Amino acid sequence: MRSRDRLAWSAEHHGGQSHRGLRRTGTLLGAVLVLLVSVSAVSGTLLLRQADASLTRIQVPELDVVDSTAQASSFLVVGSDSRAGLSEIDRAELTLGNFTGQQSDTVIYVAISEDRSTVTLVSIPRDLLVFDADGQPRKLTDLFAGGPDPLLRALRSNLGLPVNHFAMVSLGGFIDIVRTLGSVEVCLERPLVDVKSGADFEAGCHEMGPRDALAFVRSRSGPRSDFERIDRQQQFIRSVLVRLLDGRLLTDPARVYQLVDDVASNLVTDDRLGLAEMRSLSTEMLGVVRDGLPMMTLPSYPRTVAGRAYVLPYGPGARALLDDLRDGRPPAPRGTAQTRSQTTVVLFSGGREAGTQIVQDTLLSSGFRSLGTAGPGPARVDALATTTVYSLPEQELRAEWVAAVLGAPMIPLPEGVRVPDGAQVVVAVGEDATS
Repeated sequence: MRSRDRLAWSAEHHGGQSHRGLRRTGTLLGAVLVLLVSVSAVSGTLLLRQADASLTRIQVPELDVVDSTAQASSFLVVGSDSRAGLSEIDRAELTLGNFTGQQSDTVIYVAISEDRSTVTLVSIPRDLLVFDADGQPRKLTDLFAGGPDPLLRALRSNLGLPVNHFAMVSLGGFIDIVRTLGSVEVCLERPLVDVKSGADFEAGCHEMGPRDALAFVRSRSGPRSDFERIDRQQQFIRSVLVRLLDGRLLTDPARVYQLVDDVASNLVTDDRLGLAEMRSLSTEMLGVVRDGLPMMTLPSYPRTVAGRAYVLPYGPGARALLDDLRDGRPPAPRGTAQTRSQTTVVLFSGGREAGTQIVQDTLLSSGFRSLGTAGPGPARVDALATTTVYSLPEQELRAEWVAAVLGAPMIPLPEGVRVPDGAQVVVAVGEDATS
């Protein structure tokens, strides 16, 4: 039976270690690193024992219990924008702003299938509108001020997501890890300049040290704001995985030990995540990590509600993704940030103007390129109740990505239906777009 007692969220509950600022990127890096060294290094068991001894563990009563290691499992990985615990040197060198306190900077849900053959990472926007235990509208990020339990309750009651384990790492840990790696290569299609985050990069590939890496993953520069930042953080995670899988790194015992120390000394996990489970997961999942982890974002769109800016889940698309996660199915692919930005979509409104705006905003937030609305559209492609994605010849894969984001069926565009020049995918908006 899960306890309903609220977790006291303060330093004395953190296994004797002080709570420092947290970042999602570093947390995920920590989990992947422990996974890799445990199965790759000759002294993997020793390294994992070292990590296990150094971890800070906390009680998280709201976690869902997994009865068997063979069951599907899930992790909630949270990053905080707290600046606590940083050295004076780091504070002087890094562009961090003047924020004090703690909110969840980013939330990522990691779903692992029963057979350990699939792992899916889903970013949940920090400004997502949820209702707290008292039924009051809140931003997801605000709930983390009270610790992980209010966050878990909101995910369960609003999204129906079970969470079996919880992890977080400090901002200082993120910096230490990048320092030990030396640098991480990130390639940009276009220049990125952001005074707020400190990012100043030309187009092309860059070897990013701690300062540049932090500036990159914190940047919201671009028309999609926080969705842009989510894409950058996912790109950085992929780049870190490439760096970690470099054979030269994993055969350097001193650096491997240093990385494990960097991770474990800055990682906070729930007290149910033991050495045996870490070992089991790492052994079974290494191949999945080598093949690349699917990363996606909960389909959603920005809106102002009662004078406050929120992000709202897009009904059909969010439900389809959440159903897959709950049932242990791998969600349908939806392309990368780069391929979505090269996919042009046109909408037929069917006279459903409110739904059309929501669909367009959801697609834009997901990074697709929009041609806007081409009117109501012909009667024979009117979606009626269910929003429908139509694929054009040789553009079926792009249509599948759009259909996955919208949770919509996909069928070929009927012959004779004309669409604007440049359109690669057609969406007919149905009544469900406002549900």
